[in-house]
This record gives sequence, C-alpha cells and structure tokens, in this order.
Amino acid sequence: MSASEIRERYTKFFVNNGHTLLASSDIVPKSDSTLLFTNAGMVPFKQFFLNPVSAPYKMVTSVQKCVRAGGKHNDLDQVGYTPRHHTFFEMLGNFSFGAYGKRDIIHMAWRFVTKELGMPPSMLRVTVLKSDNESYDIWKNEVGLDPKRIVRCGPEDNFWSMGNGEGPCGPSSEIFWDTQDPRYSEADDERWLEFWNLVFMQYHRTADGELKPLSTPCIDTGMGLERVASILQGKKNNFDTDIFQSIIGNIKHNETFAAALPSDTLLTYKRIIADHLRASVFLIAEGVYPNNNGRGYVLRRIIRRAVRAGKLLGIDAAVLSGLYPSLESAMGAAYPEVVERRKAIISVLESEEKAFLRTLDKGMSLLEDIFASRSDDKMVSGRDAFLLYDTHGFPVDLTEIIARDHGWSVDIASFDQIQRESRERNRTSWKGGPSKKDAIAGEIEAACLEWQDASVQGHFCGYSIDPGIKQASVTAKVAAFKELSNGDALAVIDPCPFYATGGGQQADTGMVTVTRDNSTHQFAVKTAVSLPNGKATVLHLTGAGSRHALFDAGQEVTGTVDMERRYGNAVHHTATHLLNSALRTVLGDSVMQAGSLVQPDSLRFDFTSAPLTSLQLGKVEELVNNAALENAGLRVHQMSLEQAKAQGAVAMFTEKYDADNVRVVEVPGVSMELCGGTHLRTTRAVFPFHIMSESSIGSGTRRIEAVAGLSAARWLQRQLGYARTTAQMLEAKSLDGMGKKAKQLVEKNKALKDEAGAWLQTAAVNVEAIATRATTLGKKNVPTVIHVLPLLACSPISAKSAQQSGDARLVAERARFLRDTQPRSAHVVIQGCAVALSVDTERVSGAKAGELLRELFAMLPGKGGGQDALAQGKLTTAVAALDQLTCIS
Repeated sequence: MSASEIRERYTKFFVNNGHTLLASSDIVPKSDSTLLFTNAGMVPFKQFFLNPVSAPYKMVTSVQKCVRAGGKHNDLDQVGYTPRHHTFFEMLGNFSFGAYGKRDIIHMAWRFVTKELGMPPSMLRVTVLKSDNESYDIWKNEVGLDPKRIVRCGPEDNFWSMGNGEGPCGPSSEIFWDTQDPRYSEADDERWLEFWNLVFMQYHRTADGELKPLSTPCIDTGMGLERVASILQGKKNNFDTDIFQSIIGNIKHNETFAAALPSDTLLTYKRIIADHLRASVFLIAEGVYPNNNGRGYVLRRIIRRAVRAGKLLGIDAAVLSGLYPSLESAMGAAYPEVVERRKAIISVLESEEKAFLRTLDKGMSLLEDIFASRSDDKMVSGRDAFLLYDTHGFPVDLTEIIARDHGWSVDIASFDQIQRESRERNRTSWKGGPSKKDAIAGEIEAACLEWQDASVQGHFCGYSIDPGIKQASVTAKVAAFKELSNGDALAVIDPCPFYATGGGQQADTGMVTVTRDNSTHQFAVKTAVSLPNGKATVLHLTGAGSRHALFDAGQEVTGTVDMERRYGNAVHHTATHLLNSALRTVLGDSVMQAGSLVQPDSLRFDFTSAPLTSLQLGKVEELVNNAALENAGLRVHQMSLEQAKAQGAVAMFTEKYDADNVRVVEVPGVSMELCGGTHLRTTRAVFPFHIMSESSIGSGTRRIEAVAGLSAARWLQRQLGYARTTAQMLEAKSLDGMGKKAKQLVEKNKALKDEAGAWLQTAAVNVEAIATRATTLGKKNVPTVIHVLPLLACSPISAKSAQQSGDARLVAERARFLRDTQPRSAHVVIQGCAVALSVDTERVSGAKAGELLRELFAMLPGKGGGQDALAQGKLTTAVAALDQLTCIS
C-alpha cells in the first residue's frame, strides 16, 4: 500500500466517523513561541486542549507536517544512520475535544488497523498504563485482545503530559507491530515497533503535581506515516519505502567514488540527501531561508549536511535542487504549496548549495591540515571549530561528523564558550544592548495569553477611519487593564481605533484620554499588539501603571490616533502592494514575498529572486509610479480563503489566515492581496515612489528599501542637496557637469594607482632588509628566512598609518619576489606590523604558507591567513630591529 493511499485511507476513515478534516498547519508555529518547529500532530491544537470549550470543531483529523531538527527536539544527527529518524515527517492524527473518550478511540483505532489497513491481529500488541484498568478492560473484554498481547507499563512509557509543568495530561495506549526480527524472541521489547500512540487527556496536573480529573476529557492520537508505510510495504527501514525511494532512485553518484565506499555507507549518504531534501523544500515553501540565526540556521545546517553527503558521493554540483522534481512528483498532489513555489524553492536551494560548495573545499583543506598536524589528542580545538563555522560556513555539528569519520572529536565546550564571547561582543557593540525591555516583553506576552484565555475582546474599528483626515477619536470602554513593572500599563478598549503591529505594518500610536471626577488624564499609546487569537488589541500606555483606579472595567475613555503616523503607514503599505505587483510583472509570478516592514517614512520588502539589474529596478519604479498616478480607488472585500485564491489574490505564505473569512485589498487592474493592514483610499499619494536600495539578505533572497509620497519627496530633496554639495567640491559649474568632473577624478586616481603599482614592483625588487634571520618553521622544520624592512620604504601614496605600521602591499610583493628568486626556502617579510609569508609549494615539499604563518604567530603574536603559496597578516607589535626576533628559535 503506497504512502499516498495510507494518507487518504486514514483521513477518509475518520471523516466517515464524524471528524472534520483540517489541512496541515504550518511547520513554523504561528501561535507558540516556545517551539522552533511544529514537531507533533497536536501542536496546532494546543490551545484547545487547554480550553476545550473554545474548540471550533469537537472532532478533528489531520496529516500534520512536522520537523525535528534544532532545539530540544532534534533528530538531525541520527538521520541516515538509523532506520526511522527523520528531520521531516508526516503525522497522521485524530483529536477529540470532549466529543468522545478512550472507549471510542480504542475501538476506532482497532477497526482502522485491522480492517482498513488489513494488519493481522496476531501481529499486533498494545501497551497500557499499569493503573489504567479501564483501558485494559476495553482491550481485553470489548476488543477481545488476548491478555498476553496487552502489556502494562509504567508512567515513563504510558503517561503523557504537556511539558513538565502544570496542564492537561493522562495515560496513553500504544499499538505495536511484530517485526519478527529473528534476533529477538516475542517477549523482547526490541522486536516490537510502536506506530500509533493514543493519549487520553483526562487529568489536569496542578503546580504542586496533584492530578485532578478534567471536566472535559480530550483525545490526542499520533501515527507516523513513514512507520506505517514501512509496515505495510514489508520494509525494515523507512528509507526503503516508496516515500524515499522515489528520491533515492534519482541520486546519480560518481561510480569511481562509490566503488571506494562500503555499500552501507553509500546508502547512508543517499538517505541523508533524501531526508534533507524533504525538510529543506517544506521549510523554504513556508518562508524559512538559510541564514545564521534560529530557523534559518537550522535550514542552512540541513542543506549543508546534504551537500557534504553529495560531495562524498562524488557529486560536485548542487544535489538538492536537481532532485526537487522527484519530490514534487511524490508529494506535490498532497501539498500544492510545494508546486506553487517551485521556482523560489529551486532558486534558494541552488544558491545555498553553490555558496557552500565554494567554501567546502577550503574548510575541508583546513580540517585535513589539523588532522595531519596535531594527532596527539585527536581533538579539533574550539577555536578551529569556530573558525570553520565563522569563516567557512561549517555548522559545528558538520565538523563533528567529519572529525568522527577520522577518529577525532571536537572541543564543543570551548567552541560554545568562544561563540558566546563572540555573541556578547556583537551584543555590547549594538547600541540597544541588553536592557529591561526583555523583561517587559515577557510581561506583555504573559498578559496577552492570560487575556486570551479569559476571552477578552476588543473590536478594531480603525478601518473605517479615512487615513487622510487630520484627527480621529473614538469613544470606547475599558475591557481589561494590567500594570507593568516599569510603571507603564496595558489596556484593552472596545471598540479600538489603534492598529496593532501585524502583517509587517508598524502599530498606530496616539493618546488615550480618561475623564474622571471633572479631571482629564491623558496617556500616550506607545505601541499596540494583538492577542494571539486576534480578538483584541492590547495598548501599551506610558506612565499609566499607578493609575489603576482610572481604568476600571467599563470605564469610558477616548482613543485618539496619531493620524500623521497612520497616514505614513497607509502610504507605504499601499506602495508595498504596488511594488509586489510590479516585481511579479517584471520578474514573473515565481517571485514570493519573504517579509516586509511598513513604517511611516519608508518600507522594506523581502522577496525571492536573483539580483535585479538597474534596468529591471527602473522598470519596477516606473510601474509603481504609473499605478500611483492612475489614482485608482482601493477596494476591500471579505470572503473565504478559497474564494480569494480562486480570484487570484496573492497571499503572504508565512501568514496564517482564517479559512472562512479573509480580508482582500484590491487595486483594480493592478493588485489583489490578502491583507489586514490600513491603506489609502486611492493610490495618488504613493507618488513619487523611489527605490533607495536593492541588496541580498541571504541565499536567493533580496531586499528592496523604498520611500513613497511625501517621504520620497523629502528623501529626493535631501539627495539633491547632497548632489549640490558634491558639485561644489568637484568645482562643477552645474549638476549636469558633475559626471565630467567625476570622470576626470577617477582617471587621475587610476593614474596614481598605476604609479603606485609600478613603484611597488620596483621597490619589491630593490628594497634592502635592515635585518635578516634564517630559521625553521613548523613540525616539518621548513627552512625559512625572515626579512625586516625599514619603515621608510613605503609607497609615496601610502596612508600615514602605513608609513607608521608598514605597507601590506609592499611586504606581499617582496615576499612573492623572494619566493620566485630564492625558491628553496619560505620567506617571511615584515615591515612594522605588516607581515607576509610566501613559499614555493613545489620546491619546498609539504609547506603551506597559511599553516606556517600560524606557527609564526605562536611566537610573534598576530592575526592573518591565506592560501598555500602566500599568506598575510598583522603583528600585534611592530618589528623594527633584529633583536625583536629573539623569541623565534
């Protein structure tokens, strides 16, 4: 039975038993900040297990996309080496929020596995909690299972809880398959494969550990599709099922490389590639892009591990992007987002793979040097591991794998310490730095969750306000209030005219006014955020913490929005829609929005694409400005998500939408997007529109920063001022003459550089060292001559700093000259702090300049690096005389 058929049979069975089929939630959780990725089928329903009466459906079934890589739940290291560990997997699940209990789910589960899937009862057994007599009796007396096939276990195996603290929990019952592994008897646990877990959430664990019966018991079940497929397809390894074989069968390895590998190693590398392709594709499809932080770094690690596996198979090209069609064929029907985002996925994969292939050989060369030079303790130092990570892009777990393959280990404790120190340096160099803000953010998040659980509501009425008016005030009533530890406060008012941060748009600010006992009190609205369920806007009020008495529930207040800020946001949000449309027109529909920031004076738009040419950027600007000048009236529609997609509305795929009711903003004939932001009434105020910059922010991802309307006019006015100042400095009679003057300056500068280059060539040949010393470097005792140059021997156009600390260009040229004329030795040339080391690698066997320079720095402290033939750096202390080299043996 194919995986696709299992998936279909499962959902159809539970739909026929009264369940509502819901599409998989996103891998990136939208309402659970505690998780890096969705790692179980129950994650999207967590809030309903905490508050079952709020569940919109009482019986649900789903096939949930899950990722376990990074964070607490991390299977990355085991992938490919074990039969059943995966970074990406599909979890078949069915859930009840008070509709039925353990009796019903036990009977349904047994019918499904024995009737629908045709598993023989003789090949099955179940486990129950020792104290759960009810479940035992149902299996034994109602299902009719032989008591020998019902195993009682302790709470470590058959009791589930949501984390380690208070919350819903309960006993579980697991269903196992007899693998008939001849190494084990029927009594051995290792012979049995668990494939379905039925959790009966019937208790609430209090803070002190007491278990209290829930008034509304729930059911949560999870069955891994990959495991069930292995059972039904008679495979001992998940990677041998049709799920993976459709990909593995298309991996074309280099036969020469493969011949040198044991067959199981060859399979391991192919399994890693197949698994990592699935995880990478689905993460990119949800807007996760490779970078060095959080989810993006996990994705980068996954892709780079796959690239390394491909390299070991002799594949020197991008392997994942080439295999993408295999995955699309296997999973595109079940997950249409993979097909819809094909071009962007391939682009990101290809870009990241090629980037790592360029640095992989350099990093491997450094590791080989380490393995060859320091074999005493067989441990890669934390500093070397950090250099590989920071300079060559090697995730430390990849370094660990490579080290393990060579019988080495990595000093992870030292690596972690160096990484912490690096982060701390970066953090303290940032003006914001650590502050009380983190604690306040935690208080705000806690208050939002508390008010959501209490069903606090506050209707947003801001859409009806024309952003072009000068003042907007709304009378409302206080729905909730909470003091913050810094003297500020949080409040929910109903109705609320303030737009909360969301959809990339910054929040409204303004004022809340309270009149009490003939006195008027005003409090500034610092920002606004939404409750996770979107049912209310929470206002952050400055200095209101001590005025609790003014904000009793039901107290009448006046909310006044800062309309200048609202107008700026509206201009740039409408401009963002026009920009998105223009990019799709110029670059094609494969362009996907990857993020945005809308603020009163500018916008930022991230999207998937190759770099734009100046011609393309000009065309995008032109399209936006033309659309703005059309002065088209914007239209706003409310409809179902399905209707919106059918009408061609563009959705931001990293956002979560209500399937039954979405807001669609349309610029007739130009743009139609799902959007909850505030906009202009017509497009005219977007003009003029100007792109300030276009740059890369990661593999396959670009960023445009732009200004529109009055902000653009002001920006252009400033640029004109800069141009006039520059024209005066160039002594140009007019702005039109700037180009000619600048060209003359460039030509003069080039002539000076040519003169300096000629001087360097002459100086490199003729400069005489004030001191020389012969020595040896490295464990191979490479013959080396150290040459100290006088500081006055600098280029006539060198900066003053070079005349004081040495000319790096001169020492490099001199080192090359000495290498070519005296090739039987390595040569170190020093001038002040500047140092270069050059060696003829063919004449001096086993010598590498970069490695020798590191040996030199162990005696003369400094920093630097380079290639095999030439390495350069900077000494901590300037050298001006031979007696300063006594530290060199």
